[in-house]
Amino acid sequence: MIEECRDKQRQAEQERDYALSHQKKVEIPVEKPVLYQKCGNCKQTAYLKVKEKYDMQREKLAGRYKTKTAMYEALMFLLIWYSVSTTLFQMIRSKIFISDCVVFFDTIATFTQTIAGWVVLAGKNVAQISDGISNPVVAGIINWLIRILICGGCLVGVGILLAFIEIKIAGLYKKYCWDMITIMVILVSMAIAIYFGDWIKEVLPINLLFLLLFVQLVYVGIRWYVKGWRENRGYV
Repeated sequence: MIEECRDKQRQAEQERDYALSHQKKVEIPVEKPVLYQKCGNCKQTAYLKVKEKYDMQREKLAGRYKTKTAMYEALMFLLIWYSVSTTLFQMIRSKIFISDCVVFFDTIATFTQTIAGWVVLAGKNVAQISDGISNPVVAGIINWLIRILICGGCLVGVGILLAFIEIKIAGLYKKYCWDMITIMVILVSMAIAIYFGDWIKEVLPINLLFLLLFVQLVYVGIRWYVKGWRENRGYV
């Protein structure tokens, strides 16, 4: 009796396993409803009216924004033009600032002439190696070639260096200082140096044009440091 029950149980388990392994899986496609989908039979008159009203308000606001932006830019341009013109006129009238500008550029010219004299002298000294050549024509040609190569090489090197410095400064200005704050700093510093040049010279005996350039250098350094500090901490 027990063996018969076990045989029936074993046969039932085999039939179950066979049914599980040979059953067919049928996929029935079910259409999923799309949330918030408007019915095709619904009237869209109210929706279209609301959308039209929204578009009209949006166009009006965009027009007002453009008008106010244009007015703001025009006002800022007039203020900057007025500030620059008055500052330049006062600069022309300021004898101290003009004299400092003359001294500044005269110093640069003197320094440039000194460096050029050293370069020419160095080329002349190096070109003396051609004195050992017996043929005077060949010696003269080599002498002038050496001078031209030395002077031209120095001139090209200085030009490349100045261009590199100019590109770097322009890049720093464009990356860190290309905004209205820089214009305001330039105008304010120029106005202070021009209008209060007498008092500045009494307290600090320094060239006013050099002082302006130094202020700009410090300003660019501060903006560069602040920008880098904010970028490192993820604020930008």
